[in-house]
Amino acid sequence: MSAVTGQPRTRLAVAPWQALRRSGLGPGLLMLLVVVSLNIALQPDFFSGSSLSGNIATFAPTILICVAQAVIVLSRELDLSLGAGVSLINCVMASLPQDKLGGPLGVIAVAVLVALLLGAVNGLLVAYAGLPSLVATFATGAIWFGLALTIMPQPGGVISDAIGDGYAGTLLGIPVPLLIIAVAMACWALLARHRAGRRIIAVGSNPEAAAVAGIPLRRTKLLAYLVAWMLVCLGAIAISAQTMSGDPRLGQSYTLASVAAVVIGGVSLGGGRGTPWGALIGALVLGLVTNVIYFAGISSSWQEFVKGFVIVAALGFMVLEGRRRA
Repeated sequence: MSAVTGQPRTRLAVAPWQALRRSGLGPGLLMLLVVVSLNIALQPDFFSGSSLSGNIATFAPTILICVAQAVIVLSRELDLSLGAGVSLINCVMASLPQDKLGGPLGVIAVAVLVALLLGAVNGLLVAYAGLPSLVATFATGAIWFGLALTIMPQPGGVISDAIGDGYAGTLLGIPVPLLIIAVAMACWALLARHRAGRRIIAVGSNPEAAAVAGIPLRRTKLLAYLVAWMLVCLGAIAISAQTMSGDPRLGQSYTLASVAAVVIGGVSLGGGRGTPWGALIGALVLGLVTNVIYFAGISSSWQEFVKGFVIVAALGFMVLEGRRRA
């Protein structure tokens, strides 16, 4: 009797690890555990309320932008214009008359419209014009950056105090940045259960099979870009709320960070495999690595080197995992 009852227990013990391996989250979670441990060693108050809320507020924009990239990568595409788009949205917000347009809500509404326009342009170029996403979004990124420089050649402008105070505040005792991340991830979870979300993954996994199944490939890829750019908009608003001004070069680092987080989080660059949760984990790893560099007193010039090493390590894990499956 004991032998019979012991077998299901073994299955139950193995199943979660197998599920973790299939999801591709294993390497990212391992890296997250390492960098969290290093942060605890360097910051005794790492888990204090003020430290956690500060980290969440700082990491939130990166998380949102990285999750946006993951949505696009799941559809078997890439967007190299995210960082420039963040700069453009930020400059538009900072250049608007903050006391008009209905106040801060009007400014946010304009930011949303700009983000949807940028996402639509990229989506139409890739999905309907048939341009390679790598080339198309590299070109549009240059355009977004040029527009940002045209609007604001030098850092300046102002963001409404209401936006800054709202981002720094709490709702029901929960920090607003954490709520923004939670709402964004909840929306993706709902979308993933909906036909539209399943189509994005299906198109990224096997476009030919998806087309045979009657899934509209072009419309689905356009949807992926629009969803992603709504997340980029949230990230740009969060950054603007922290800087309280505009800067045409503000978003330059976010494009590489988003691709890095996707790789660290186990999202396949070939599309169809992985989850935006992996990108969230990857963004946390990158943010905490920056913390380690700062609190360890390491020169900031090493920051990109360390990030590059982390990305290479994540790619190595992905290659090894792919060989095991083969």
